[in-house]
Amino acid sequence: MASFGNLRHESIVDHVRLPITGREDQPALENAGLLSEGERDSIGLVTDGGRLLSSNDISDQFVVFQFSTKTEGPRILETSKVEPSLDGSAGEPDVLAKLQLHAFHTGASENIGDDTRATMRIDFGKDESSKSPLDAVFWSITAGLNLYNKAKNQKAESKEMKSDFDAAFSNRPIEIPGGLGKLSFEVVKHKEPEWWEKIFSFITGPTGKALTAAIGFPAITTEAIGMVNEMINRMLDRDKPDVIFKSRPMTLALSKRARDEFTGGLPGVSLGSLNAGFCLLARGGDYGQLVAHDPNYKASYGKLVPASVSDEDFLAGNYDDPFKDMTYAVFRVGTKASTLDPDLGFGS
Repeated sequence: MASFGNLRHESIVDHVRLPITGREDQPALENAGLLSEGERDSIGLVTDGGRLLSSNDISDQFVVFQFSTKTEGPRILETSKVEPSLDGSAGEPDVLAKLQLHAFHTGASENIGDDTRATMRIDFGKDESSKSPLDAVFWSITAGLNLYNKAKNQKAESKEMKSDFDAAFSNRPIEIPGGLGKLSFEVVKHKEPEWWEKIFSFITGPTGKALTAAIGFPAITTEAIGMVNEMINRMLDRDKPDVIFKSRPMTLALSKRARDEFTGGLPGVSLGSLNAGFCLLARGGDYGQLVAHDPNYKASYGKLVPASVSDEDFLAGNYDDPFKDMTYAVFRVGTKASTLDPDLGFGS
């Protein structure tokens, strides 16, 4: 059974912290003594089963890559190579963010029929390592994706899988206290369940019925996320969903101040950063393929295309697509430095 809930049941083992909680039905790691010496010295992840992820496990996890803004060098950057564009300051230590799903591409090997649907879960909020005194709350998205375009009688194109999550949050930006965020994604594939059309509102426009719809839960606690996850799990369980897209919970700095506070300026400690612009979610094991072919993102078509392919060859389909079997998502990110003030009085 697929299970949503990365933020609830998984945590990152970093240089300074070990997880001390597990699943409700698993014994907790109450102290570092329960880990072997090799495990204590490693940097890894704790999965739902309470074990550290191996390098092979991590290669199958989806991670964030940033599209570079520079004209020279690689077009795709691993997030630890990204220099935060926001400085952050004592006056504006927090960050406001927005997310748009710009494209979702399923690999050619994915079996997509006319009744194939997908449910996406996204959680984005304050990382527990943030120095902000504000509580850790998350902006949570549950989105429905029609992976088959019945109007065209074919698998949906990646450019058709887009959604601006502003409307789901009533145009309220995502708040990241201290500028240090935690982000996770998961997509499961399933047949269309009876409740599908009742939960999601797929807008019909001049070009036909939209293939994506989203429901937003702004500023909710981890406990509330657990309730949402459990509700979605129960609804999907009878439809035997398959996980096609899953990320580990990723700690990301949205400002230089947040990055430096986390790393302490130590040269041996690195942390991923996320800037305004476009980012790519792909399997860690696909990074070599991305580096080898250094792709451009053709936003009008929702596709990754090797930089070596000319526009003429691309439009004519006269090239071998090295990314056709790759499942990936492209997101557009907006960020702005801000100050979140929890002090609200009833007097003047």
